Amino acid sequence: MTLNLTPASTFPISQLADLLTRGFEDYFVPIHITEEVFLTMLRRDSIDLTASRAILEDDEPIGLGLIARRGWTSRLAAMGIVAHARNSGVGTWAMGQLIEEAKARGEKQMLLEVIEQNAAGVNLYEKSGFKKIRRLVGYKIENPQVEARHQLEEMDIYELARIVTRHGLPNLPWQLTGATIAQYTPPARAFHINDAYCLVSDPSKADVAILSLLVKTRSRGAGLSRVLLGALFANFPNKTWRVSPIYPEEMAFIFEQVGMKREDISQWQMSLAL
Repeated sequence: MTLNLTPASTFPISQLADLLTRGFEDYFVPIHITEEVFLTMLRRDSIDLTASRAILEDDEPIGLGLIARRGWTSRLAAMGIVAHARNSGVGTWAMGQLIEEAKARGEKQMLLEVIEQNAAGVNLYEKSGFKKIRRLVGYKIENPQVEARHQLEEMDIYELARIVTRHGLPNLPWQLTGATIAQYTPPARAFHINDAYCLVSDPSKADVAILSLLVKTRSRGAGLSRVLLGALFANFPNKTWRVSPIYPEEMAFIFEQVGMKREDISQWQMSLAL
């Protein structure tokens, strides 16, 4: 068996999307990557296909490591290996190669998120030198009944991104940073009430994701996040509201205070100094 890495940019998008989907077969959560989803990931998450790598076994693609890059920081946005090639040391070998390539590019740190319940994945990254920063959690609530008491004010998503950059928690997960928020466009929508801000996916759909939630530093502790979430629930009734497990655990109280229930899946945010 001969293993090699080759730039993902040499493959058509359709093949990369299929390879990533096959790499996550039998995963903790169902993952199906279409070409459209893959292209959205590239734009939103700053994924660099020239730095990303297809993993080849005897010239046959068996895995994919997607590398996102911003400044001196890179992120393993996803790494999937097809079922028959798992548990053979391929992941450990590929991770070592990706780390060395990041060092050669002059990057100072590498980030990733891994599902906490994925013991094999957590072990792989810890063996590669990654350290846990914090636990990331998700929440859900179905059809909350809230009386409309406050008026939402809509705002430009790009302006929200600037506010998140200035007022967000330190070391936010990649998906919650201002740089990522800036890449969202309608039908996602941004709202605020005074110093409380949020970004949500298309609120005309039955399921709505809360993509960003922030209260400016000067107004924290005044209950504004509860006011904002209540206004969302009231202004867009009969929805299922979801919070992906990308939110720092120290923010959990924000969602629990409005009756949202914690999901079973959580993640570790991890970092490696290069």
